[in-house]
Amino acid sequence: MSDRLRWYATLAALMLPIHAAAQEAPALERRIRQIDALRREAQAALTHDQAARRELLETLTVGSLVVVGRPANATLLRQATRIAWSRLDSLYGDAAQGLATAPLLFFLQGRPIKDATPAIARLQQVMAAPDATPSDVAYQLVRAGSAALRTRIDNALANWLGPQLLADIAMPAVRTRAYVELVTAPSIAVRRCYAGAVDACGAALGVVRGDPVTVWYDASERRALVRQMRDVSQMGVRPAINSCLQNESDAACLEVLHALQIGPPLTNDARQSLVRLALVSGGPRAFSRLSQSAGQPFERRLAVASGLPIDSLLRRWRNEIIAARPKPVTIAASFGWTALGWAVVFGLLALRSTRWR
Repeated sequence: MSDRLRWYATLAALMLPIHAAAQEAPALERRIRQIDALRREAQAALTHDQAARRELLETLTVGSLVVVGRPANATLLRQATRIAWSRLDSLYGDAAQGLATAPLLFFLQGRPIKDATPAIARLQQVMAAPDATPSDVAYQLVRAGSAALRTRIDNALANWLGPQLLADIAMPAVRTRAYVELVTAPSIAVRRCYAGAVDACGAALGVVRGDPVTVWYDASERRALVRQMRDVSQMGVRPAINSCLQNESDAACLEVLHALQIGPPLTNDARQSLVRLALVSGGPRAFSRLSQSAGQPFERRLAVASGLPIDSLLRRWRNEIIAARPKPVTIAASFGWTALGWAVVFGLLALRSTRWR
């Protein structure tokens, strides 16, 4: 019999019905003290038994980023946490301090932490591959930290920014992605933005007043959008879809697009590039100002965050995106003539081939 079971058996025996009338008060008091002492000892034995099954964990803190993990992973985790905090601090400024109350639980894939205390089990989990580098782990920590911060902002801003809040991607790459959208998105607002209309840039990014469907797309673009959506499962708009496509009714096209609540023609990549420019312009408290201005129009929120008039912010954003266009590859003239010469040679050889005889 284990010590714990022995304590329980003794405790049960002592708690059998006692004939109080046959015992004196001092004896009763001694019996009560014995029962209480045995109860405490049994509870201590149970606690010790539970603790023996729990893993030993360490807590690492860098800045306001708190990560709990196994001591065996401490070196990897320490390096990754330093990298992750630097990125989170750069992305969110003083708003990243809120992570101090949202610790993360880290473990390697295939080795989840078992028998953790309820407080540990409730932490947001971060997992990495067994061969992960510090940079790999840092990427996962930044994603988890961003997810924790996303729960603290209003839904309108969270949905506008996208599922990852602020993506941990270098700004040149973000601008290049936005440039590709700016020259390919089938939207009159996007084309006007590319041509230099700042108000159209705001509209295409979702910073818009009025009916967005009519601002984003012209009649032919609206019909093309509905054609792409003709297989939607919302049967309530089926008659409007048919009228839009068969009768070319723009009113029916508008009905469909309003019912489906489509998003801006420039996607999360472009919107995040605008927000990150606003945060750089606004300094360390910029994200806090952006998140604390819930309920206001986005153009106002971005102006408050950046400290710039919205037109100035949008103009600066457009100029940066245009400047991020991929650079053309230049080929020296000698290489060009050489390539042309080889092309002629191969062409003549092809004509002499017996395949064509």
